[in-house]
Amino acid sequence: MYIIAPKIIFTCDNDFNILQDKALLFNEKILQIDTLKNLQKNYPQAQLIQIDENSLLLPAFINPHTHLEYSANNGNLIFGDFLQWLDSIFNNRFVLNEKAKEKLILKNIHKMLKSGTATIGEISSFGSDLNPCIRSQARIIFFNEILGSNENFITEKKEDFLQRYEKSLMQKNSKFIPAISVHSPYSTHPELVKFAIQLAQKNNNLISTHFLESNHENNWLRFKKGGFKKSLSKFAKNPMSFYTPQSFLEFFKNQRTLFTHCVYLKEFELLDNNLHSITHCAMSNKFLSKKTFKLKQNLKYGINIHLGTDGLSSNTSLSMLDEMRANLLIHNDFELEKFAKILILMATNKAAKALNLNLGEIKKDKIADFSIFTLPNSANFDQLPLQFILQSKEVLKLFIEGKECKL
Repeated sequence: MYIIAPKIIFTCDNDFNILQDKALLFNEKILQIDTLKNLQKNYPQAQLIQIDENSLLLPAFINPHTHLEYSANNGNLIFGDFLQWLDSIFNNRFVLNEKAKEKLILKNIHKMLKSGTATIGEISSFGSDLNPCIRSQARIIFFNEILGSNENFITEKKEDFLQRYEKSLMQKNSKFIPAISVHSPYSTHPELVKFAIQLAQKNNNLISTHFLESNHENNWLRFKKGGFKKSLSKFAKNPMSFYTPQSFLEFFKNQRTLFTHCVYLKEFELLDNNLHSITHCAMSNKFLSKKTFKLKQNLKYGINIHLGTDGLSSNTSLSMLDEMRANLLIHNDFELEKFAKILILMATNKAAKALNLNLGEIKKDKIADFSIFTLPNSANFDQLPLQFILQSKEVLKLFIEGKECKL
């Protein structure tokens, strides 16, 4: 057992309680929260971990949506318009994947750990990210991706997916959790969607899917028109829109699903508050869709909304702190002090609930995933969450399942 005693703790419970001069007793899970004096008296065998007296402890961040196979992007892809970006993805995807060697992916995971992220949701298109994800210190939710709109290649797509999926299942443990990604409604034939969901239900897997990310997709699903017909003609002679927004959501009716982006979503009443959540990637939306998800307006629907960075294919950073700072600038309809607390919860508590993990709060019996940062200077106590986001860059220490990461 171990004891750690920061000056301040962000518990990241629903009320965002902040504790002063309290300590944690932990092993793989958090065992007690009390004063240092009481914990040392009651648990004399526990080892005290030395940290700076001006330290801040909070749950480790959770980033549920990355594309590490695109880690080599350095200006190769076109930002500004979603279809132009998508065409550049089609043209560069194999080159970028070839350049994203194991060393580069591990380097980017290490950067994420240093910025306080312990759990990563990785969308795996090719399977080339499997080995570095297994080797990393992070907890990985490994979303094996399926896509394909041409019905002539459905069998081939299923076989390719199953090969990658079964490889990931062989590695399953508490820190490597296989899952499934349905790429999007514009790229995935209904037969492949059914196949993926049946497999997820059989094996109790999470599902992630990109949904209503751009106005091009919005026009394609709602009105069967727009630039997608030309773009998708590379893969099928006469591409068709297989879904309306309503019919696509119907597939996921009884399935725990993370819907990523949802910039143009209107059908909030079709989402299940117990099973469905939205991954908000503000920077990616800004770069590719020219607008972003209306966060403040959409919080009123009660759906669980959490933060993600997306990949370096549509962002410049995988740091959740950078993403929170971007949100502070992009969403200018919030009061800053209140919004800072919302963002930190979206990167911890809310993301853990979306992934159905016993994480995201500093609370007895939660898994001991937490980070230690230098306590920021703050004009007053109410400013601490905001100043933490503005001033923090890297952790002093990071613990996953109670074990300190080597940073």
